[in-house]
Amino acid sequence: MKPASTVTGATLSRASLLGLFALALALRWGSAWFASVDSPFWLALNVDDRAYHDWALRIAQGQWSDGQAFFLSPLYPYVLGGLYYLSGESRWMAVVLQCVLSAATVPILASLGARLFGSRAGLLTGLLSALYGPLIFFSECLLSETLHLFLVCAGLLQLQRASGSGHWRGGMLAGCLLGLAAVARAYFLASGVLLGLWLFVSARRRSGARALPLGFALGFLLALAPSAIHNRRAGGDTVLVNASGGINFYLGNHVGANGRIHPPPGIPAESLMNPDQMRATFAARAQAQTGQTLGAGDLSSHYYSKGGRWIVRHPGDWFALLGVKLRQVAEAFEYPGDRNAYQAQRWSPILRWTPVGWTLVLALALGACVMPAARRKGVGLVHIVNGVGLAVLLAFLVTDRFRLVLLPGCLVLAGLGADGILHASGQARRMGRAGRVLTLLSCAVSLSLGVGQAKESHISHLNLALQHVRRGQLVRAEASLRASIHLRPGFLRGHWNLAQVLMRRGEPEEAEAEMGVARRLAREQGIPLGPGASQVGSGQSPSSPPER
Repeated sequence: MKPASTVTGATLSRASLLGLFALALALRWGSAWFASVDSPFWLALNVDDRAYHDWALRIAQGQWSDGQAFFLSPLYPYVLGGLYYLSGESRWMAVVLQCVLSAATVPILASLGARLFGSRAGLLTGLLSALYGPLIFFSECLLSETLHLFLVCAGLLQLQRASGSGHWRGGMLAGCLLGLAAVARAYFLASGVLLGLWLFVSARRRSGARALPLGFALGFLLALAPSAIHNRRAGGDTVLVNASGGINFYLGNHVGANGRIHPPPGIPAESLMNPDQMRATFAARAQAQTGQTLGAGDLSSHYYSKGGRWIVRHPGDWFALLGVKLRQVAEAFEYPGDRNAYQAQRWSPILRWTPVGWTLVLALALGACVMPAARRKGVGLVHIVNGVGLAVLLAFLVTDRFRLVLLPGCLVLAGLGADGILHASGQARRMGRAGRVLTLLSCAVSLSLGVGQAKESHISHLNLALQHVRRGQLVRAEASLRASIHLRPGFLRGHWNLAQVLMRRGEPEEAEAEMGVARRLAREQGIPLGPGASQVGSGQSPSSPPER
């Protein structure tokens, strides 16, 4: 038998891969079924998912472009639009498709882990992936994460295969998959470029494989070409995928930034309630500051510059902010965006009792990093994806959705770490005392950092109240709204919506009292309440920033 240090290119049996897929699919469909029975959020649309849904509807109806450069990453709404065209706007079918894609990601990750670290590590990677709670949760949401992670994992597996075979066609397929991953989430452009450089360096050392990087580059550029051409024709400037990067960067780097979604000074939170409103607000502000109407690319550059100037002028505050973001990356708590996974656990026992969370995956992955197997040359693609993902989180924002960028690489390393703990034989597989201490320390730090975080917020209670209203459950809606106001006294949208609910319940005196509070708060905050005031009370939380 070969020494463990030379075990690469291993494969899992077809039965193992099918078993992992079946387990993952059963968990995802089971959780979706529980949500469809009890959750008031089932198939409801909130902020980002509403933007994708509406965009997909326009595409299904034949409106392929709105004449502007893409503000959101475009691949997911086009895939969703194609599905709507075939299924007649069936959100049920969208969830079914996402559950299948999420389940298919599991054996793909297992295969990648097996090829890099051996079959046992690959199998453990697959089990961790199948049982990972946030992956199950996001497969039920009309968001781009499931499609993006599927493409990333499929592209990494194909890239690893291509680097072994040396055939340019394999490199081209890997480039196409990873290029599509960038069209689904534009942050992955940096990963794609670095992975191409990694492939170029690897190919230089092997005869007959020098065409491999060219094939990869061709596939990557072909995947990017449709969005880049569209943006050039629509906006008149060069935007490869979407034009929200600068705004996102500024949202994450300004006075008062807290590592999550927090409006800069002078930007009302209500302006972040949907991507179109966000784009219009930031464009108007930029025009007032520059005296010019900026195109999509120039608008993004303007806000990159504003964020950069703040960093240069306040380096101490920026370093402190980096520390906050690093803590948020490491801790066990899943910071909710516009969908709350903790709230979803009320209706899904699968989400409630799923044993694998971020703390376990992170701890095992960090412990694996000290093992000899993690330093093989072929493992570079995993470290590149993790490094770029961490850089993106520190540069922009940290929420439960955005932290998923670290998941593919960390899950593969976590499988190796679990193998090192469970199987002490073999020099390369043995984690050793340093690795075990690092794993336990990482686990303790992650858990301790997450202690005391509130799993319900005023926004999550407000969103729950709005779904109760949609179902006609006014008593539950009132209770949720009062809980929202209790968590954040002076919450304008909470008082406004409570007034509406009380009026519908036949309690006009209490409704008028709440309306009076809402009007006072609106005056103090400079927000007009008129015929369009229902928008203030729409219950939509500030949007997760448009995807990078």
